[in-house]
Amino acid sequence: MGVLEAFSNFLERLGGKTIEVAERPLSRLPEGKSVSERIRILKELQKEIEAEKEETEREKELETIIEWRKQEITEPFSERLAETMLHYFRGPIERLTKSLKGLDEDLYKASILMPKDRYVALIFAVSLFSGIFLFLVAYLLYQPIDISLLVGLLGALGGFFYMRYYPKMVWRRRVAEVERALPYALRHMAALLSAGVGIAEALLSVAKADYGVISEEFELIVRDMKTGASFEDALTRFDEKMASENVSRVVKQILRAVKFGGNLSDILYKLAEDFSFEYRMKLVEYVQKVNGIAFIYMFLTIVMPTMFVVGILAGSVMAQALMMPVETFALIMLMAFPAISLIIINMIKKAEPR
Repeated sequence: MGVLEAFSNFLERLGGKTIEVAERPLSRLPEGKSVSERIRILKELQKEIEAEKEETEREKELETIIEWRKQEITEPFSERLAETMLHYFRGPIERLTKSLKGLDEDLYKASILMPKDRYVALIFAVSLFSGIFLFLVAYLLYQPIDISLLVGLLGALGGFFYMRYYPKMVWRRRVAEVERALPYALRHMAALLSAGVGIAEALLSVAKADYGVISEEFELIVRDMKTGASFEDALTRFDEKMASENVSRVVKQILRAVKFGGNLSDILYKLAEDFSFEYRMKLVEYVQKVNGIAFIYMFLTIVMPTMFVVGILAGSVMAQALMMPVETFALIMLMAFPAISLIIINMIKKAEPR
């Protein structure tokens, strides 16, 4: 018995020394403990290490999610909306994409950098939300369900046609901005040409300047030339994209001067003066038109609604009953007269000289 007890004490001391040497860097292990207690402490330490690893992994996952959210926020809402609609309505959107002809060219002219299928998905989304919104508005105004459905259908069709022709509206607005900034860009180029700078360098200088849309378009011309297109092809492509009489005049004069020779600087100065004079004359005509339209606008948006309310109230008092349902009256006041105002504002905006 004495020999067995001595051998057991020897093994216990040997095991303690082994654990002490193996775990010496871990200062949390108490000294003078038995083997079972040390094993229990090691298991607890292992659990703590695993918990720390799991916490580290969760932190990494959170960092990944935060980074993904940042990228999602930087992405335009229209792109995210189009992707969502493509995910849920891919079949109808693809069929609608095939049926819309000429949309690619309209997107190119408007410089809308969005694939055709995504833009069609955006059209689908706007049409859907417009229809639902107007249906809810009509329904909340206590209109019959068939009238509400008709209003919703008209809203969906209105949203569809608006988004379909939106690239053309953007293109016309860009052309107007190009024509408005054209005299300044031509003077810029003429000054550089008179100083001995080449035509390509002059185009690049205008592209780097802050002339708005025309700087963007000149940057595209320079990019086409860098990718292998000739100077004539790049300018011709710009002319076809703008489809503007003023831009066509400038392009033809530049190409003629480059091909047959001539003082291009003087030509550009002369064109800039001509465009500035034409714009001033159009501005005078525009002011005269606005003065005439302003009276009509005040009558239709201020006087007519007042007369309408007074007439309804007077007729109701004389008849001792409402001449018009409250819902119809609210619909006219909230939608009809604001629509007239928007139409007149749009007319004034369209009459603005380019």
